[in-house]
Amino acid sequence: MRRTPALFFAASRRRSLSFSYRLYSTPIIQISNGTFYRQHPASKPVRGQDTPPNPPLFPNLTLSLPSSSTPNQHWAILSPSSTIRTAFLQILRGQLLCFPPTARSYPYLLSDEITVKNPKLRFPERAIRYVGFDVERKAFGGAYLSARYESRVEETDFTLERYLTGITGLNVGEDYIRERTPDQEIMLRVVKDLELEALFRKPVSTLSNGQSMRARIGKALLTRPEVLCLDAPFIGLDPFVSRHISQVLHHLAEANAPRIVLSLRPQDVIPQWITHVVYAGEDGKIDALGPKDEVFKYLKQQYENAERSFTSRKGKEYDLDPKLVEVREVGRHLSERGDFEVNSADTAQSGANAPVLSRDAYEKNDYTTIPIGEPIVEMEGVRIKYGTNSVLGDWKQDVDGSKRDGLWWNVHRGQRWGIFGANGSGKTTLLSIVTSDHPQTYSAPVRIFQRTRLPAPGVPGITIFDIQSRIGHSSPEVHALFPKNLTVRRTLESAWSDTPITNPKLTPDALKRADACLRWFESELNPLLTDGDPSSGSLDWATRFMFGELSFSAQRVLLFLRATIRNPDIVILDEAFSGMDDLVRDKCLLFLSRGERTTLHYHESGPKPVQSDVSKRGEVIVPGLQDHQAFLCVSHSRQEVPGCIREWICLPEPGTGAPRFGRFDGPVELSYKRWNEVWSFPQNS
Repeated sequence: MRRTPALFFAASRRRSLSFSYRLYSTPIIQISNGTFYRQHPASKPVRGQDTPPNPPLFPNLTLSLPSSSTPNQHWAILSPSSTIRTAFLQILRGQLLCFPPTARSYPYLLSDEITVKNPKLRFPERAIRYVGFDVERKAFGGAYLSARYESRVEETDFTLERYLTGITGLNVGEDYIRERTPDQEIMLRVVKDLELEALFRKPVSTLSNGQSMRARIGKALLTRPEVLCLDAPFIGLDPFVSRHISQVLHHLAEANAPRIVLSLRPQDVIPQWITHVVYAGEDGKIDALGPKDEVFKYLKQQYENAERSFTSRKGKEYDLDPKLVEVREVGRHLSERGDFEVNSADTAQSGANAPVLSRDAYEKNDYTTIPIGEPIVEMEGVRIKYGTNSVLGDWKQDVDGSKRDGLWWNVHRGQRWGIFGANGSGKTTLLSIVTSDHPQTYSAPVRIFQRTRLPAPGVPGITIFDIQSRIGHSSPEVHALFPKNLTVRRTLESAWSDTPITNPKLTPDALKRADACLRWFESELNPLLTDGDPSSGSLDWATRFMFGELSFSAQRVLLFLRATIRNPDIVILDEAFSGMDDLVRDKCLLFLSRGERTTLHYHESGPKPVQSDVSKRGEVIVPGLQDHQAFLCVSHSRQEVPGCIREWICLPEPGTGAPRFGRFDGPVELSYKRWNEVWSFPQNS
C-alpha cells in the first residue's frame, strides 16, 4: 500500500487554515520526521540470548497536536494491531526511543502558561496520562479469583473513593492525604459523569471489568492531565455505557480539560466527535493521517481498488497478500458501520460483502443439531446477595408457567450459550458460580455435574478441584492473576495441573496436544517470528520465552488455548477474545469450533474456511469443540461471539425485571438482527 503521511498532514493544515486567521496555539505534542524503536537499533544481543525483532515504528512520522485550535481537533489512532495502537500512545507520552532525539518535543509544556498552572505538568509523563485495557486487575485488590466475591471487607479492600484519590496505603500521613485528596465537587462530578455513583463506597475488588475501566478513566481525570490517552476505551463496555462514555469524553475534549486521544479497533464505533484519524497498519507504518473524512476517503479508495482487482481473477483460489487482507478487513468494518459507502457496482462484482460462511465456518442459517445430553449445571432459584445488596437473581422468573424467585437456568452437554447483559448485571458472578470460585456456591441451590458443593446423605459434595479439572476457563480475571514467570509451554501445560504453579499431570496425549497448539499458533506466540518468516520446525522457543514477555494479544491467545486444549466438559470464555488483533481473533474462533481440521484462507471472495493440510493427512490431534462439551461465552462485541452460539441469556440491570432468553438460528456475525435482538435494538437484517 502507498503511504501518504505528507499528503494528509498537509491536507490537515490546509483544511484548518480555511476557518480562522489564528487556528493553532503552541503544539502540545510535536513530532517532526521521527522514527521510533523499542530498543536502540545499534544494540547487539548477548551471545546465546534470544532477541525479539526490533523493527522501526512509524518511520518518518510528522505530527502536530495543537494545545488548542479553531475548530477543535480530536484525534484517534486506528489500527487492527493492539500492539501498534498502544505503541503510538506510548510515543505521545515520551516513551520508546526517538531518532533523531530532537524530533519529538512538547513546546506547550515548557510555556509560561503551564508554569503558572502547575509546574509539575512540565514533564510529559505527568501531563499526558495513559489508561489501557491491559492494566492488571491486581491494582483493584485481591490475590485470587474468589477475593472479588467475598463479602468480608478487609482493611486492604479499599473503596472506589480511596482508589480515585490514590490513597490506598495504610497509616498514611495527614500531609499525604491533604496533597492527594482532590476537590470533592470535582470528584463527585467525575463519578456522576462516569456512572459510578452507586459504586462510590464499595470495595474496588467487587467492580466488574467494565466498571473497573471507567474507574481507571476517573482516576486519570482527577490528576488534571493536559492530555488523556485512552487505549481501546470501549472494550468490555456494553453498547449503552459506550455511548454515554463517548458523550462524556466529547464534553471533556471540547473544553480541552483534558485533550483526548483515543486508540480504536476497526470494529469499534468511531465517535462522531473525532475529527482527525491516524491509520497505522500491522507493519507499524502510518498509511494515512489527517482529517477523518479524508482518511476514510483514502481507505475507501484502497478498499475499492482491492475489490476491483479481483474481478479479472474471479473464481480462482489464491491467497491474498497480508497487507491486502488488512486493507480489506478494515474497509469491511468501516463500510458495514457506515463510515463510508462502497460503490454498489464494485461490491456486486466482488461479492465480498455477501459471505456464505462465518469466520468459523458456519452457514448464515445453520440447521445442524448437536445431541443435548445430561445437565451439568442446574440452578434452581439462585440469588447472590451481599448483605441487603443483591447482585444476581433479584427477580421473579417465569418457570413452567409460574413465577419463582431467583435465577432458574440449566446448561446441558452439547449446548452453546451466549451470556449477555449490561456492565454490572452479574455475568461474571454467574460464571463464578459455575466455576465454584464464588463462596456462596456452597449455600446456593446449584448443582455442578449433578452434585452440590455440600455433602448430602450418601452423596459426597463435589470439590473445587473436581469441578475445575473438568472446566476450561479464560477471562480478564484469570489473565490479571496468572503467573507471568511461566514459560509459554508451561503455561499451556498448566491446563493439566490443579493450579498454574503446580506440576501438570502430563500424558503422551497431553504432550501431543501441546505441541500441536504451539505449531498451529507459532506465528502468534513466537516473539522471534515476524510476518512472513518461515517456521524452523523446532519448538524450543516455547521453553525460552515467558508468558510475561509476550504481547497482550499473544497472552490472550495462550490463555484461550489453555482453556480449550483438553476438550473439558465445560469451556468458559469470558471476554476471552477482547484485546486480540483482528486476524488472530478470527483464527482463534475457527480453532475453537474446528480445531486443526480447518484453516482460514483469504481469497477474492473473502475469508474462506478450508480443509487444512493436517486434516488431509489425517493427523488432527486437537479437533475443536466436541458434542459432549458445553460452551459458555460472554462478550460485548458482535465480532467476538463464536458462530456456534445458539442459546442465549441476557441478564437485566438490577431492579429492571427478569432475564430474557432466546435462540439464534445461525452465527451472530452474519446477522445484525440477531445481535440487535439480544439488546432489544430496532430490528434490522
